[in-house]
Amino acid sequence: MEYHARLTNFYSQFRAIGVNYNQVVKLLKATFVEKTALALLYKLEKATMELIATNKQIEDLTKEFEEKYLIK
Repeated sequence: MEYHARLTNFYSQFRAIGVNYNQVVKLLKATFVEKTALALLYKLEKATMELIATNKQIEDLTKEFEEKYLIK
């Protein structure tokens, strides 16, 4: 139960990041000149790739957890 609760909490945080991501991209485009915006978008893209890798690890751990403890 605790694992499920923490996973649900994490999913909520993940969705919030998605909303913030869209807002940041719009703000970069509206606020900065193209060259600066592109540099900042590159950094944002790197952070996004790290987040994707972390999400993949969470999916793998969840599958492992389900196989060991839930599906018998």
